[in-house]
Amino acid sequence: MPRLGLLLAAIAFAATGWGAVTTVNPALAAEPTVDVSGKWVGVWTGSDDVDGKARRDDATARLVQQGASGTGRLALHTTGVTQSMPPAALDAGLAGFRVEFEVSGNQVVMRHVLGGRLVTADLTVDGDNMVGYLRDTAPIVRVQLTRAKPPAEVAAAPAPPPAPPAAPAPEPVAPEPPKAPEPVAAAPAPAPAEPVRPVPVEFEGVDQVKPVHFDFDKDAIRPEDAKVLEANAEWLKAHAEMLVRVEGYCDERGTAEYNIALGERRAQAARDYLVSSGVGPERISIVSFGNEGRLCMEATEDCRAQNRRATFVVKPR
Repeated sequence: MPRLGLLLAAIAFAATGWGAVTTVNPALAAEPTVDVSGKWVGVWTGSDDVDGKARRDDATARLVQQGASGTGRLALHTTGVTQSMPPAALDAGLAGFRVEFEVSGNQVVMRHVLGGRLVTADLTVDGDNMVGYLRDTAPIVRVQLTRAKPPAEVAAAPAPPPAPPAAPAPEPVAPEPPKAPEPVAAAPAPAPAEPVRPVPVEFEGVDQVKPVHFDFDKDAIRPEDAKVLEANAEWLKAHAEMLVRVEGYCDERGTAEYNIALGERRAQAARDYLVSSGVGPERISIVSFGNEGRLCMEATEDCRAQNRRATFVVKPR
């Protein structure tokens, strides 16, 4: 009888569901304790592909949080010759790339809007600082950001008090005999001027390296544009001191996400042609601006054909 009673009790316990065990990761279930909305500035660090030295450059983020998630842009500047940098982040530079993120407690997981397989960053927020790493990078790429403070408002200066009434003129006094001049101390030598830091050189276009264009919804190099790329490659080989960034663009048709991916394929196709023509791959980076930066805004085929392009900007190493 005691054994039968125990068996019946166990069946009743399981039937009510009290015996089920659920494992929950408290970090994933935690409510967000931080709001990362705003502008963030800082640096990323990694390793240089050319000589393996440590690499450090600017990083910026603009984020908008709603509840436990949000969207924004992340920019890692001048990444073109960096080991292990994800291709989607390679010199997305001043424009950066769009991201989505989730916040759990003070942990932020940030992903490329086209998918975490392209870029994913794991970040920890401590006050106005946010530090973390890009996933699946070796050597490690570290990102360190600080929240940018809005400019403080300057209070208006109080009005000066009214001037006191003029005092009566003093009685004339006989002048005193002149005194011997006080000795004057030698003026201290001026402090040495601080050295002027060189201003970083930005990418810019040159007339000798011309853009190429693409058919609608295509990334294939057309025969007439192959001749343009061959001339571009000859100029770049003759100017080996220059780095080049290939920028991909689209017309206004299609979603923003689709056009970002299409612009990247166009930039990659132009890059591959330059490499096959003898330009060193370590000198070339790519970025996609999608349907941003259009040259012509009219809804005509002639206008749209001008926007479907890959352009080339250069700067010294």
